[in-house]
This record gives sequence, C-alpha cells and structure tokens, in this order.
Amino acid sequence: MSTERVDKAWQNKGLQGYSTEAILGTLGHYGAPTTEADFRTLSETVWPADIAQQWGSKWKGTGPFKVFPFGAAEELWRRWVPDRLAPRELSETLVEVMQSALKLLGGMQDAPLGAAFERMNAVRQKVPLDEKGQPKQPFIERALGVFNEKIAETFDSLAESLTKAGHPQHGEAFADLEEFLLPERKGIASAIVRAAKGEREPAVASLEQIITDTSRTQLSRLLSVDGLIHLGAYPQAAAHARPVMLQAEKDGDIHLAIDLCSRLEHIFKTTGDRGSQQEVARDMARLSAMHDQMHPGHGHRHG
Repeated sequence: MSTERVDKAWQNKGLQGYSTEAILGTLGHYGAPTTEADFRTLSETVWPADIAQQWGSKWKGTGPFKVFPFGAAEELWRRWVPDRLAPRELSETLVEVMQSALKLLGGMQDAPLGAAFERMNAVRQKVPLDEKGQPKQPFIERALGVFNEKIAETFDSLAESLTKAGHPQHGEAFADLEEFLLPERKGIASAIVRAAKGEREPAVASLEQIITDTSRTQLSRLLSVDGLIHLGAYPQAAAHARPVMLQAEKDGDIHLAIDLCSRLEHIFKTTGDRGSQQEVARDMARLSAMHDQMHPGHGHRHG
C-alpha cells in the first residue's frame, strides 16, 4: 500500500493535482484499500457514487476526510475509465446548459448557450443506453438525483420559457434534451414548445394522441393530461382523463386511477363545473376505499 497521502486541503483544491498513489494511499489508510483492477471490475456494473458507498461501509475517515470516498471515486473514474461517462459529468454539463439558458433569459444576448448545447451533445453520445435505446435508468437517477426541487422546476420550465422569450430553436433543443433524459416525456415537452410557438391546436392534438396510446406508459399518459391542463385545454383533458381513469380502475391500477381523478378534480374546480365536481368526488371516494382495502394503513398522496 502506498505511503503517500492526500492532505486536508483536498476539499478546497480538488483531487486533480494529487497523484494516484496519494489517493490510493489515503483510501487504504482510512480502511478502504483498492486497486485499479478492482476498481475497473466495479465500474462495469456500478457508478462512482455506488463505489464510494461500498467503501463507506468500512470507512474510518472523519473531518475533512469523511466524504473522501466520493471525491476519490470520481477522480479515479476519470483516470482509469475515461471512456465511460460518469453521472456527475452529465449533471455538470446539464447545469452548464441551464445556467447559460437562464443568462439568456435574463437579457445576456451573448450567453454561450449554443456552445453549452454542443458540449451536451458530445456528452449525450456517451450516455449508456438500455436495450430500447434509452438512457439506462440507474444512470439517469444518479445524474439527476443530485438536483433539488427548485432546480428540477427550472429544468421542467426552460424549454417553454426559452420559446416564449423568442428563442424557439433553443427551446426545441432543450425539449429534445428533456425527452432524451426522461423518455416518459417524449412528445410532451415538444408539444408544450409547439404551443409556445403559437401552434396550440396541433400541440393539443399530439397530447391527446399520447393519452389514447395504450403502448405508452401510464406515467406518459398521465403527463400528457398534465400537459393539456398546462395549456388550458380543459375539455380535452377531461374527455380523455375520465375513460383512462375508469380503465385503470378496471385494470386494478388504483394509483393511476386516483392520480387521474385528482386531475379531474382540479379541472372541474378551475372551470366551475359543480355537477362534474360531485361526480368526481364520488369517484375519489370509491377509489380511495379500494386503495385502503388493497393497502391497509398506506395512505395515498395524490400525484
């Protein structure tokens, strides 16, 4: 085991300037010895944060070295498996795109958003895909899981905001990125952008098509209802949500049925349709009773 060590300043300086021997020596000193061969083996099935968590189970470091396994795993990944994208690299590149977009929206006309998208496109080429050609879910969960709710809300709204601000090409590019990272939103983010460009009717029609497409996932169909509500297309949202809700109930998917029922509640409260509100209240009571029977002691929180 190497006798070299990383000093306490690593948190401020980063690990780029330290030798691999010093990083390995520090890992070994605090109870998590590893080798390049072991690390490469782990990298075939898990990501840096997972490796760090494995080291953490036997970690003895405190103070400045308490979180050292996470920094070490990221740095060793960059050195030993540079051809494999780490979730953090996607996270950082996405932050760069979002920051540039916000600068543009804030009035900085020369904000480097185009260059940020170019870098993101290069990163996208390295994102690991599953058998369907979609980003692997564990990878995306780790890449996006570092963001708080406020950042997530910004992510959700940027494509539309860019389009409404007179930057439709950037809006379309961000919607494309959004649908790549979150395939459940395929066709939905782009429909919102299309509506923001003034093409509301075809946007509504495309969202309606997703709702009725039984090959789409339940979440996609629910999100398309949300899209219609967002566009104020209440009659279309209600017309499609209710039959899908009843079918979900029939199929035993009570959670989806309740989520759709809550959307209907919102629609009819917004439109002031008291008769429909009463009908939906009866639906919700029935569905809630079914849920309680299926999951005793497990309350349901509306989506």
